[in-house]
Amino acid sequence: MSESLPIAFAIYPLLLSGAALIWLFSTRHQSWPNWAVLVLACGSIVTFAFITGPWAFTSYYLRYVLLGLFAVVAAFSYFRTKRSGPLSPTHDSKITVPSILVFLLFAVLDALAIASHYPSGRTFDVTFPLRSGTYYVLQGGASAVTNPFHALGGSMLAIDIVKLNSLGNRADGIAPRALSAYEVFGEKLYSPCEGSIFKIRDSLPDNPPGNPDVEHAEGNYIVLKCTEADILMAHLKRGSITVEPGEIVTVGQPLAEIGNSGNTLEPHLHIDATKDGIEIGLRFNGQSLSINSVITGK
Repeated sequence: MSESLPIAFAIYPLLLSGAALIWLFSTRHQSWPNWAVLVLACGSIVTFAFITGPWAFTSYYLRYVLLGLFAVVAAFSYFRTKRSGPLSPTHDSKITVPSILVFLLFAVLDALAIASHYPSGRTFDVTFPLRSGTYYVLQGGASAVTNPFHALGGSMLAIDIVKLNSLGNRADGIAPRALSAYEVFGEKLYSPCEGSIFKIRDSLPDNPPGNPDVEHAEGNYIVLKCTEADILMAHLKRGSITVEPGEIVTVGQPLAEIGNSGNTLEPHLHIDATKDGIEIGLRFNGQSLSINSVITGK
């Protein structure tokens, strides 16, 4: 089952947005008010797929193609309705209520997804810990809508980061079997803040993609005690950690490499922060991240 999840993640935003486009394209002879409500309903679905879909499983750039397709289909439906002329409410009322309900549902979900970029409560600003390319938030943000798996695990503010290739994918394909096919595998991890190394684990193997080690959730990891929070960086490559507990590190100091150890389907960096055992949000160079955020490492 876990090996098929990347395929499901890749297909999900395409199916969701495709259903909205087909609904808008195939509905005929509606009155102007119902046409407008239908466009709002389909637009809210497309917006949700645009904001929250895990696009890096296919291509980050596909989400912009989706917006273009929606504009084309909306224009087509507009001119078709204009040629047909307004109909009486009696003939057209059957699509009004479903359209309104769908719009209201996805408008709320869209608002929650947008709000995930603006976490409430205490946050800690650190330096982004990766440098050599374009990075992508696969899961993150202060909302169960954008961060569902972490929310289910009780870690609402954690962030998963991968690296994008030139095609906007995080790997050479949807679900490659080789760890080396994932852009972030073996990437250098740098200290996001000045502090002392509290804990490390460096002995667990890197799992084949799709085969998580559920008994060791964090895999190989570093806990870094900074001035305002303890930062956990997890799923690191075996044998790559270059620091020891008690060591003082500076901002930008190399710490380890990104791997695929622990309870993870594929290589990525898991990072979160706690203060006195309470989770707090992270900002990177002043920016709060959520799903589909893109960061250029410097």
